[in-house]
Amino acid sequence: MHFEQLEYILEVAKKGTISKAAETLHVSHSAISQAISNLESELGIPIFKRSRSGSICTEEGKNVLKLSYDIMNKVTELKELGQKSSLMKGNLSISSSPIFFSTVLPEALYAFKHDNPNIQIEINEDSTENIITSVKDYQLDLGFIFGSDETFKTVSKDLTSRSLYQPKFRVSVSKHSPLANKEVIYPEEMLQYPLVMRNEKFAKEIWKKIFSTYGKGKVLFYSNNDDVIKNVIANNLAIGFSTDIMKHDPLVKNGEIIMIPYVDNKNNPILHLICIHAKNKYLSTIEKEFLKCITMKINTY
Repeated sequence: MHFEQLEYILEVAKKGTISKAAETLHVSHSAISQAISNLESELGIPIFKRSRSGSICTEEGKNVLKLSYDIMNKVTELKELGQKSSLMKGNLSISSSPIFFSTVLPEALYAFKHDNPNIQIEINEDSTENIITSVKDYQLDLGFIFGSDETFKTVSKDLTSRSLYQPKFRVSVSKHSPLANKEVIYPEEMLQYPLVMRNEKFAKEIWKKIFSTYGKGKVLFYSNNDDVIKNVIANNLAIGFSTDIMKHDPLVKNGEIIMIPYVDNKNNPILHLICIHAKNKYLSTIEKEFLKCITMKINTY
């Protein structure tokens, strides 16, 4: 058994096919296939079920992956002994919910990449549910999601999670809205206007509580597309929830969108920006430094 074999099976599980893993690792398809076959023969169990669509991990293989992940974490830890941040090299794969993807994250990525040019970063935007699944399946190093208290408690059962920030709720309205000059907005006032809502679990949980307490509102549509949501609000077609993280957005800065504090004395909704990673995952120096960079950026908001 060799470390390379463990690295190969982890990458195949992450990418879903031997071809994609071979491309990432710069190793031939046949070399990875043979290495996996040898490991399966040595262990006496099938790790993957091959098909035309890719390689799917078997039930026995899931246990092998978990142990392999633990072993490779320790190997990474050993390699990083004495490593200096300025000389960091390696890869970082992250995924973020749309809100974070369009606000703090780009600034943090720019600063981190500027200080660490030798680190290759793979990033994508996804839904909360998909990010949680990808982190559980070891397809991501770090995931960044927004969630309510309920979301935070739920993900903490299966993953290591930390609340990086508790954004303050705001109601986003057009500068032409009758609400634009309000100092605060209450739920009863919101429900008198068309609403644009995020198609995310945490958002639905919050709105469900509001609707059950104050009566159902008129939902214009659901979307996770930030540009669509902001343009609809700026054009006074609807109003919607946002957070103080959005205060640096160009449409807010130029006054097209007004953000007003939201006050709900009955529900008092709480939102978390949550960082998640696999429960048994050792955080590499790269990941720790990136989290420091994220935290520093958040503190400027």
